[in-house]
Amino acid sequence: MKFLTPNEKIKETRKFLKMKQEDLQDVNVSRGLISMIETDQRALAKNVAIKLVEKFRKKAEELDIKFEIDENFLLRSPAEDAELYCLKKLEGTIISEDIFEIACKFNLLEIKASFYSKKADFCLARKDYDNAFINYNDSMSIYKDIKQHEFIPHLYLQIGLCKARACKYNDALSYFNICERYSVIYKDTKTQQLVLYDLALCYKKINKFELSLETIQKYLFFSNKEDNFYFYANILKANCYEAIGKYDIAIQIYNCLLAELSKPENPILGYIYNNLGAVYLDKGDFKTSLEYFETAEKIRDAVDQNNLCHTLIDKSEVFFRQHFYVEAIKITKLGLSSAEFYNDYEYLLKGNYSLLRIYESMDDILNLKKIYLVIADLLVVNHNFSELTSIYVKLSLIYINEKNIEKAKEYLVLSQKLYE
Repeated sequence: MKFLTPNEKIKETRKFLKMKQEDLQDVNVSRGLISMIETDQRALAKNVAIKLVEKFRKKAEELDIKFEIDENFLLRSPAEDAELYCLKKLEGTIISEDIFEIACKFNLLEIKASFYSKKADFCLARKDYDNAFINYNDSMSIYKDIKQHEFIPHLYLQIGLCKARACKYNDALSYFNICERYSVIYKDTKTQQLVLYDLALCYKKINKFELSLETIQKYLFFSNKEDNFYFYANILKANCYEAIGKYDIAIQIYNCLLAELSKPENPILGYIYNNLGAVYLDKGDFKTSLEYFETAEKIRDAVDQNNLCHTLIDKSEVFFRQHFYVEAIKITKLGLSSAEFYNDYEYLLKGNYSLLRIYESMDDILNLKKIYLVIADLLVVNHNFSELTSIYVKLSLIYINEKNIEKAKEYLVLSQKLYE
């Protein structure tokens, strides 16, 4: 895309309105001055630009042409016009690569940084965590170079989310801790609050429940009931109490949250009923557990379908623990189908591990091998090589038991390569 210089804008506008240079003459604006400006021998002054715009507007009215330019348009350089064009494009929902090309051409560093950040947001929303991670880092590198440090806390938060959503919780914790430090340094209280929630969630995921509870309390100090994250933080708090066996405290928290939520279509209710199902499952009350899971399933089917796979896969555990394996397999596969549709890596992995336990209990070796390979593919995609090594070793053991030495050797070699 071509961006015009001030002299080119005057010349092009004059020709568009079928005007001659002498038509632009005014007090202190001679035809000679117009000619010198158009040939780039004189710079365009603001007072001259104002007079030219008045002439252009008057002619446009005579021709009944819509005319919306002002003196600022005439005075802007190509680089300034390019920056405005890119900023407007960045407000849209589609990321156009021409933004980056224009930013490179005019050395618009802020635009490049914003482009990388916006592209990363797009990748993160599509669950393309590796490319999101790369683009957030590229954005941060530019912001650091141009010393716009106010963006740094938010970018560290987003980088941490890339790792957390890819289930790399220890990596995520490193970035979240850096984010927290920078948010304090640069007084970014919003990011400081948000990162506390994500820190607590990661601590819970790696079974550091006391640290998670401590961090949640810090988060709740900032929070209020008008913010949805207040409810999610309390749900996380209840999850931690459930994990350490304090089921009654968890149930009490969930019941308090239910009393505070009045709208039946609120997706948060799906989380609460789902988690109540999990608590009663841990207590061994299968009947109550199933009732809560089914309530959660109805809610999520209506208003939160991207999380429906969570409820289905969690619900299958009710049947597994009662040795109703056929029903457990059926529900797990439904959940996996939904998880695949929404590209939910965490529950694709969890659901396949659930199938693994079921087939192990049934001593179904054929399906066991199939699921191990599905899990291996998921781990390869997510570069989870330590867990992948374990899968290959387990596959080799199965083949050893079957006296298929060649196959056993194949997976042992693969596991050895990963270890090396």
